[in-house]
Amino acid sequence: MFNNNNNNVSTNRWLGFELSVLRRLKFSSIAIPFSGWPDLDWYLKFWGKQILSNDICEWAWWVSRAFVENQGELLTEEDVSMILSEAYVPRRKLENPALAQWMGEMDSVWFDNIRINIDQIENEHRRALAIATALKTGDYAFSFRPETSRLKRPLSEVFITLWRRHRQIINNARENFSGNLDGGEFIKSIRAELMFARFPRPEGISSLRRGIVGWRETWVRGTDEAWDHLIQDRRGKLGDDVMSKENYLTLVSNFLEKAADIPKWAIAHTEDGFISAAEMGEIVRQFRRIDVSYNKNFSEVVGGKNSFIIVA
Repeated sequence: MFNNNNNNVSTNRWLGFELSVLRRLKFSSIAIPFSGWPDLDWYLKFWGKQILSNDICEWAWWVSRAFVENQGELLTEEDVSMILSEAYVPRRKLENPALAQWMGEMDSVWFDNIRINIDQIENEHRRALAIATALKTGDYAFSFRPETSRLKRPLSEVFITLWRRHRQIINNARENFSGNLDGGEFIKSIRAELMFARFPRPEGISSLRRGIVGWRETWVRGTDEAWDHLIQDRRGKLGDDVMSKENYLTLVSNFLEKAADIPKWAIAHTEDGFISAAEMGEIVRQFRRIDVSYNKNFSEVVGGKNSFIIVA
């Protein structure tokens, strides 16, 4: 088991910083090639922007479909009742046996059963909402340590609570899009006025396999077998496990070359001792002039660091 709450505070602070910067820029459409959980995307959609969101992980793609692509579909009481039907009834064996690597027997049974039930929802955006709600239920389950697990509420009860309190579904009357592509392939195939990019860390996607991202992807896909392909497919691209600064900056440069047709860039970068903001800025300058660089110091947050947004 692992604790999922380590970075929640700093992540929320980054979101506030990012939104405060983007509010100053003029654009009607934005491409986000490495989205993750689409909180930023949702706020920008709320502001009336056209959102072109992308992530290589299927779990992030489904959540984006729920809150970015979806313009009004809602999960119904009938859907929820069907999803939770016999959720705690064990089958002869788990459909997704990899879940047992992550959690106890009853939690594995619950998540295995509801994943099967969710696939019965025909409407893809309602199915996406169900997946997003289940992922948040997973965050709840993993927030408990063994010594506090006795305080955990029944997962079906948590799912219902999260469903009732889910984020507002917004119809912004724009043609929003959610992709599940390599970031480079995505960015060279779309048209937008602004690109917002926070690049994958140099440890690569392989470093996420044993954490909450690994669980999410394994649960959504129904197997952990796709991880080897995901990791292999990142070789020589952003998301690869990179040891040297030079190699990482080369991958960034290769990506930015594919984004050359997008008029404005906003590059988010947090200094962690590997790549400085100045070094990231030098790579950006190889392609275009930097208009302004915004900085926020998060040192007051546990594990916080200097965060920058470079606008070019």
